[in-house]
Amino acid sequence: MTNDKIKVVTHNGSFHADEVTAVALLQLYGIIKKGQFEIIRTREMEQINQGDIVVDVGAIHNIETCRFDHHQIKDGKISSAGLVWLWIKDKTGKACPEIDCFVEAIDKHDCGIEKMADFSFAQIVSAYNHTDVFDDKKQQKAFNHAVNIALKFTGHLKQKQDKLKRAAEIIKKSQVKQIGKHKVLILAEYAPNWTALVHGESNYSEITHVIWYVEAKNQWNIQIPSDKENSFVMAHPRLNDDENALFIHQNGFFGVYQSKEAIFTMLEN
Repeated sequence: MTNDKIKVVTHNGSFHADEVTAVALLQLYGIIKKGQFEIIRTREMEQINQGDIVVDVGAIHNIETCRFDHHQIKDGKISSAGLVWLWIKDKTGKACPEIDCFVEAIDKHDCGIEKMADFSFAQIVSAYNHTDVFDDKKQQKAFNHAVNIALKFTGHLKQKQDKLKRAAEIIKKSQVKQIGKHKVLILAEYAPNWTALVHGESNYSEITHVIWYVEAKNQWNIQIPSDKENSFVMAHPRLNDDENALFIHQNGFFGVYQSKEAIFTMLEN
């Protein structure tokens, strides 16, 4: 390692969701860049004091010197991930509600306020720890893997707002067609995040079906909106299989047809 690389210091031994996420967020928002930093995992104060950014260790909480040890906050309700995230938002002027919620859950888990459920992000990160957490070389490699997972996930959260904005634009320019008692939204192009905007509790609660064309397969898909966001409960009656359907999901919320006209015929009947 060359001396001009940014030294990011955190503790050795077992790693957790908070410092893993903190390091991932530093990368995601360009505070540290690939090939231009090194991660040092230690509890030796001499090495900690030489760090440019210190996370979750060091007995100092001082954002001006990039020291983010949340253990110094009396009756604290924020983790090292929360401290780093607040600093990043202040430094960059960028906000992301999805990451806000994610980091808040990590804060609560790490500070003993509300434990994350089984099969949660905290458990996934914990699973990356090597069986011998005191083998520094193997733990460093495991830590890097866990950070990459956190980087991928937080990157997805960061992009989600942009994707929702794009979905809203597509929905706005799409056609709504009345077919019998059904009100069908025909997407001008597929928007993977439309389900977050079209459901029983949204401004599009009157939409009974959403359809879109899949060019790669030359097929049309149809889906029934849910009763609310992130729900599997359908807001309208299920689809039933018919002779023109190429596929109907066993739960009846989704179907595939060869043509838009075949879908219209099914709805009319």
